[in-house]
Amino acid sequence: MSVEIERLPVERSRFGTSDPGAAEVLSAQMYGAHRPRYGPTEDFTFDGRRTTAGSMSLDHLVHSSMSIECAPLDYLMFIFVTGGSLTIATGDSETRLRIGDTAVCPAGVPLSISWDRLSKEVISVPVQAAEQAAAEYGGSEKIDFVGTTPVSPAMDRFWRSTVGFVANQLETPDSPLSEPLVYAQTLNLLGAAAVKTFPNTTMTADYQPGPGKVAPAAMRRAVSYIEANAHRPLTLADIAADVSVSPPALQQSFVRQYGTSPLGYLHRVRLERARRDLQVADPASGATVSSVATRWGFPNPGKFSANYHDVFGQPPSHALRA
Repeated sequence: MSVEIERLPVERSRFGTSDPGAAEVLSAQMYGAHRPRYGPTEDFTFDGRRTTAGSMSLDHLVHSSMSIECAPLDYLMFIFVTGGSLTIATGDSETRLRIGDTAVCPAGVPLSISWDRLSKEVISVPVQAAEQAAAEYGGSEKIDFVGTTPVSPAMDRFWRSTVGFVANQLETPDSPLSEPLVYAQTLNLLGAAAVKTFPNTTMTADYQPGPGKVAPAAMRRAVSYIEANAHRPLTLADIAADVSVSPPALQQSFVRQYGTSPLGYLHRVRLERARRDLQVADPASGATVSSVATRWGFPNPGKFSANYHDVFGQPPSHALRA
């Protein structure tokens, strides 16, 4: 029996105003409370477009010169400057960005931000995306970003390519991010990339001893949990919490016992569920290989077909026709 997975809305909007007061209200709705200080307002501009999926958003903005004092953010905001300049101050640290520069506005600390005739792209994601990545790397689930710019030019390029991929997925018509599994995987991708790209406390954490082994009974419960919840967005931290062990311990025990990670095991279960749904689907109803694959968290048709063929020895279209 096929599992019905409710799709997420992917919403798109455009906005624009030459009224500073209206821009202040709209900006507060989008990014949170702040105190603005305007420069000359004769040619004031606040224009842009926004795409949202779940708690993720992507904005393209054009904004007149001004400065703001922000209350601590409860999410992570990443900025790519495409025109003008922008300065971010956090405590004693100040970062000036010009065209082509990338930065993170960390959560939980007051921010002072000023800009001059700015064009920028902003992607906002929940702090939990980075916290889950930090936990899966063996660190604490609590993570603080201690710098605003990438740790190296290579990681800057990596971050930009990651965001470019996500932006394309988010803004394409009939976005695959409407599928909860694809959405969750995309958040995990951004969280992991952020933890590797921007200075944070996982990079300076003290050495921690090895995680040890997980009891066989707990391993069986973990497998059962994965198989019962494969249709839901799952992280390594979710699986580990269900069986009351640490994520690194579960990771290492899975590799020892099954030759793959918990998320690798989850990937195989989802592949098998996709195969089952293809076998029972009626092509006359409009079911396609792509729609079934995306529902199970495989938004790239080429990669899905190759992976499916490697595992089952035939193309997925064979199962659908059968």
